[in-house]
Amino acid sequence: MAYEKQLITIREFSINPLLSKSNASHVFLKRSDLNTEGTYGCEVSSEAPHFKTVKAEDELRVYVLPKEPPIIEGADSMYEVGDRVNVTCSSGPSKPAATLSWFINGEPANATFVRKYSSIRHYSGLQTSQVGLEFIVGEKDFDQGKLKLRCVATISQVYSSGSEELIIGDRGQASGSHHAVPYLVPGQDGPKIEGTSPRYEIGDLVDVNCTSAPARSAALLKWYINDKEVAPNKTTPHPPIHYTDDLKASVLGLRFRVEQNMFKSDELRLKCTATLSKVVSLSSDVTVVGGNQQNSGFHVSENTVSVTNPTPRCCVERTLWISIFLTVLSTWYPSDLCSGLLMTSIY
Repeated sequence: MAYEKQLITIREFSINPLLSKSNASHVFLKRSDLNTEGTYGCEVSSEAPHFKTVKAEDELRVYVLPKEPPIIEGADSMYEVGDRVNVTCSSGPSKPAATLSWFINGEPANATFVRKYSSIRHYSGLQTSQVGLEFIVGEKDFDQGKLKLRCVATISQVYSSGSEELIIGDRGQASGSHHAVPYLVPGQDGPKIEGTSPRYEIGDLVDVNCTSAPARSAALLKWYINDKEVAPNKTTPHPPIHYTDDLKASVLGLRFRVEQNMFKSDELRLKCTATLSKVVSLSSDVTVVGGNQQNSGFHVSENTVSVTNPTPRCCVERTLWISIFLTVLSTWYPSDLCSGLLMTSIY
């Protein structure tokens, strides 16, 4: 039985979309804030006689960068060999909490010098990170008579993620024989699991690779066995695949033998995830020179590009488009419906 294209009614959202600019395939949000973050989904159901339903979901993340550089407190105006340095670095409120790192004369500080403190949660939902640095000054700590301390606040913005699962299970086969069925999360241009066999038995060698979708930056790949992350030392990184237009794909291998105790509920689930992110860093320096303390200002680096004294910005945009492409075709094809919830990342 053939079906005509149908209009999908836009339901009410607590985020209050601008209905005058929204329709069956798009939802327009005039303003986004921390409450905008969450899982967005679309669902399509067919009418009689099939009454079938298909649904796709995707995560929308909201990021807020600190408006100010990290602050270094507790530094004295002068240090001599044998003096104790005891300073604290605090980041501005952000979401997520910034990761703070200490550097002494351009080199990462010894981990035993670093004092980690719990982040401070604000009523607004933002967090402030704090980290201390404590050590005894030695002769080697002075570089041409200068002692330079730097605190770097780093925030990683995930703007794309995807996954594919390989399900190894009985699937009605004889005991000891297991089918391997790949499953790609609907609506995601995620990684691909390659090198699989149609079926596996106990003792068989699983030797597979996970390849990310082509992108301008390298994706972070991770393997999971039964939803438990595989340790990096048990995976095999391969050289990236280079394409035209400066695109590249990351490749991560996984190799192991199938054991009976790996099966949970008659299934062995392998999953590979690919994450693309952008790292934003803010830093503050304190340099002690001949008894005079000089603050050299702060720097912002984004993807290794440094800018001095930039205009602070928050990465919650005013306008957000959420594209939901829904089409009810004349013949029912579940894989074609709700083909994806395309989320515009917020920077």
